[in-house]
Amino acid sequence: MKPCLIIYLFLTVAVGISNAENRKVLLIGIDGLRSDALMKANTPNIKSLLLIGFGTCSSWHQDITISGPSWSSILCGVYHDKHGVLDNSFSGSNYKDYPMLPVQAKKFNPNLKFGMYMEWNKLFDVSINQDWDEMLSGQIGNTWKTQRESSKWLQNSILDFHFVYFGAVDLIGHLSGFSTWNPFYLLSIEQIDRAVGALMKAIHSRPLYMDEDWLIIITTDHGGQGFSHGGLSPAERKLIWIAYSDRMNHSNIHATDYGNINDDCNPYTSPSCRRSPVQVDIVPTVLDFLLIDYEKEDYMCFVSNQEGRSWIREMGLNSFGHQTILAYK
Repeated sequence: MKPCLIIYLFLTVAVGISNAENRKVLLIGIDGLRSDALMKANTPNIKSLLLIGFGTCSSWHQDITISGPSWSSILCGVYHDKHGVLDNSFSGSNYKDYPMLPVQAKKFNPNLKFGMYMEWNKLFDVSINQDWDEMLSGQIGNTWKTQRESSKWLQNSILDFHFVYFGAVDLIGHLSGFSTWNPFYLLSIEQIDRAVGALMKAIHSRPLYMDEDWLIIITTDHGGQGFSHGGLSPAERKLIWIAYSDRMNHSNIHATDYGNINDDCNPYTSPSCRRSPVQVDIVPTVLDFLLIDYEKEDYMCFVSNQEGRSWIREMGLNSFGHQTILAYK
């Protein structure tokens, strides 16, 4: 999809009154994406979302830069000190006490429906008992298959939350290098950008799209350096965090590095002091968006256990009388 076309599609849609029933979320996860490589590559669709959306290409990882812990943080809203995942074996996971997003949301609205399209079989397997209503299994690194099948899924889905995972960038990084100068790495990013364009087109093709209120979030679990990741270098820790809605406040955030819980020289900064989004902010942001009509005291107590915070207010999406709950202690 050409960049001018995708911007046209976004800017010419008028959104009506929003309520909990017509709110939908798409979370796009791109494994192993260096933010500087994204900006260097030919990625008009993601760059368009950043241009007219909310977020940053300099969000900073605050925990272990490995896929298992990172996706657990993204989907649970807490870091490894709570969810217990330290590596890609997922051994020691504490999803019972700190479950994934579907379990958290259904505690307050059991009618919400959640689904994932997952290329990585390990993450698929550990997600099975986490109240996902639909789980589609893809093939790791097969971006075209994921694009084709998840686009069809999105166009016809009755779910409220959709998670689509792309693994090719991480796979190519391990094989040939996580580098802005690696043409194979850049090409894998560009292929996923085209898939993102296809997903957006699928959403706009939904029969009831004009009556729906969509929040799109794009993020990554970690970057990379050389042929690996897991360290504390900027190439591994500097991430993207992009959100888009047809009616949100546009803001490109110049993010600050708020530290890492594993680095004594660069200590972790609590949510109440942060002024830019990080990985664990996705869950409270999505909860606030989907549970906009839920203002009971037990919800406020529940989100206080999160290590992230909601950005709905800054996005301008807490309209129609709702008081956004900031999910930090």
